[in-house]
Amino acid sequence: MKPRHDIVSGILLAASLAGLAAATPPAEKLLPPDTLALLSVPDWSMVRADSKTSPVQMLWNDPAIRPFREKLMGKLQTEVLDKLEKDTGIRLADYGALLQGQLSLAITRNGWSGTADPLPGFVLILDARDQGEQLKTRLAELRQKLTEAGRTLNTTKIRDTEFTALPLDLGQQPDGQAAKADDTAPKLTLSFGQVGSVLVAGLQARDLERVVGLLSGAGMPHLAEEAPFSADQQAFFREARAFGWIHFSPLADVITKLATAAAGESGAGDMAPKPDKLFAALGLKGLKTLAFGVRETPEGSFVDLSLSAPWQERKGLLKLLATESKDAGVPGFVPADAVAFWRWRLDGQKLWASLEAMTDEIQPGLLAGAISFLDASMKEKNPDFDFKRSFIMNLGDDLIGYQKAPKSLEPKDLLSQPSLFLVGSANADKLLGALRLAVALLPEPLSSAPIQDREFLGRRIYSLNLPDMTGSGGGGQVHSAASGGYVLLASEPAILEEYLRSSEVKPKPLSEFPGLREAAQSAGGTGSGLFGFQNDAEQLKPFWQALRTQKGLFLDLASAQNPAVDGLLGENKDEIEDTIASWVDFSLLPEFDRVAKYFHLSVYAGKVSTSGYTLRMFTPRPPSLKN
Repeated sequence: MKPRHDIVSGILLAASLAGLAAATPPAEKLLPPDTLALLSVPDWSMVRADSKTSPVQMLWNDPAIRPFREKLMGKLQTEVLDKLEKDTGIRLADYGALLQGQLSLAITRNGWSGTADPLPGFVLILDARDQGEQLKTRLAELRQKLTEAGRTLNTTKIRDTEFTALPLDLGQQPDGQAAKADDTAPKLTLSFGQVGSVLVAGLQARDLERVVGLLSGAGMPHLAEEAPFSADQQAFFREARAFGWIHFSPLADVITKLATAAAGESGAGDMAPKPDKLFAALGLKGLKTLAFGVRETPEGSFVDLSLSAPWQERKGLLKLLATESKDAGVPGFVPADAVAFWRWRLDGQKLWASLEAMTDEIQPGLLAGAISFLDASMKEKNPDFDFKRSFIMNLGDDLIGYQKAPKSLEPKDLLSQPSLFLVGSANADKLLGALRLAVALLPEPLSSAPIQDREFLGRRIYSLNLPDMTGSGGGGQVHSAASGGYVLLASEPAILEEYLRSSEVKPKPLSEFPGLREAAQSAGGTGSGLFGFQNDAEQLKPFWQALRTQKGLFLDLASAQNPAVDGLLGENKDEIEDTIASWVDFSLLPEFDRVAKYFHLSVYAGKVSTSGYTLRMFTPRPPSLKN
């Protein structure tokens, strides 16, 4: 007799539902509502699958990288992993195999108000899925090794699940001697246990009891039901391979309380702003959450960043970020060989108004007094100078910057790539004049630095010679001009002159870079007021080549940035260079052209809404890897 079709279907459906019911809930449905911060990889197996086809992993596996890879991994194996196994008996590979489902780390408030009692809680959740028996074996081995090491272990039960409690004495001296009697280091206990295929560890029994209960299907409040998390989860976490979240509001309350107590103990006078007033003025009380989410798609990788700050509570520093919803696309004068570009439609008038409001709330009249002093100082040199009229009232709503590849592979050139910065202005000549006058107000020796000027294509170019402030042998220059509704500030005269010629000799524009338009749309478009671009291949190429050919590049870069580094290293520099090379031998890397196919471009776009600020970064899959 054949079974009826509806009975078979029912059995299959029941089995399917049972499988779904057995699935481990996501972190937000296992953690308590008072979670302050969460970092989670919802499905490690999917991350592992993504990595096999990611450009970075494909680069790492490329035969051209093999000599570099084998030397680095061989050193890691012999110097770290083999020694760890010999000393502790722990093979990291055995524990890495346990990463199958979610891995989540969280911090809970646990009644914390800034004091050491109580402290915030910590929770770790790791789902081994079908490696549950291996997880059980590894935990048994860990308990045995801790016992053999002389550590005291206790056993407790939480909702019928056995947990191992390991006391953590933070006051213990490194040599094992007991801490001093008056030591006030908190006494913590790390407890860990296994619920099905899930490892649960934490510092507070309260948190563990809730996680175990929710894993067991108990109806209890959890983080997913909290509005601040739910809003970010819907916007950024649903398809994320990894995400992070911080509930800033309760942290701001604790920080304010601690700052107030510290101010009282320091005996700060009545003139000092009160911490709660300062926090309110800076707008930090209007910041609710911070979040990020990472997504992988066949088209490329996305990273979303978010600051949740409702517009009706937005003030202070948050108000300063008020980007205008205007075009932030790449202008035609930006040349195709620019390796990085950004544009921010920030209204200078509104920015100044927000700054005035913020400073007046902190200390009434503070900014006005500073401007009065500035005007009085400048009128000695120019009776017609008025800071607001000459500077503030001439600010526009457009900031642009772009950068070119280094002139050479020398460390000083790698650290100082040719760049041009443009400040939009309805009266750029007057704004430039105000900036030139303001140099006299800088501290010595900057205030006395000579300014040279010359004519170029009917425009005056001013060059400020910067003094050597670090002893590196040269202070450099800043070159400026006014043209096309912008004040121009450049690190090299050539890039400024190129811009001035662009009105007559049109350069090949960056806006026609292959794939840029499509990538911009994927990131959210260029119409929301903030957009940026990076040519990843051309940005990386000179550094890649320099690493291959210059053994001590890291130390040379540090020395070029700060000559005092050479004095600190002294005769040990060669030895340090040899040690670095014994681990990471960049001379084994291939020519960049052999691996250039793994790099393409990256873009980002920012957006302001009534709920807050978001920034989306997108790295499309390189065209050569799409097939």
